[in-house]
Amino acid sequence: MIKNILLLLIVMPLLAGCSGGNKDLREKLQTAVEADDAGTKGYKTIALAELTDFDWDTAYFFQSPETARDISDRIGYKWEGKDVPDWHNRLLFVKGGKVVSYMDYNYQEFPLRVFGCNTDQWAYPRSRSRFTSFKYCQNEEPVYTFIPEPCLGNIQELMAAKCPDAEAEK
Repeated sequence: MIKNILLLLIVMPLLAGCSGGNKDLREKLQTAVEADDAGTKGYKTIALAELTDFDWDTAYFFQSPETARDISDRIGYKWEGKDVPDWHNRLLFVKGGKVVSYMDYNYQEFPLRVFGCNTDQWAYPRSRSRFTSFKYCQNEEPVYTFIPEPCLGNIQELMAAKCPDAEAEK
């Protein structure tokens, strides 16, 4: 019985560590980004704060191969979590000097490219958490943008890089 309890205590943190953080948020973000509602402007606006069900001050973006130390250096205190896994990106949310949530996503499965804005250093305060998103084609593969709304003009030329329409290829 004690062996089973010890085994459970060892296995549970390992399973939790593989979860990639907040899966619900990842699903909400992926649904919002991939929704086909760009409209006449060619892009959609996504309010990141509206997708979260927790309070946060700042969201940070990290990408593989950033380490736990890199994360600690950027957020200004020790990150107790793991490195960003290979082939993944991470959005990490902070409130009052504590990590309140994070989400990892495999960018081969969900090709979301997060862009910086001016001098934000990949840190996005909640007050500037409205992002624009559109799909473009890179090396014949679809990619989705995610850039703070005020900086859409910095990458607007990517809107012209349309992917071939799947229906037109049939």
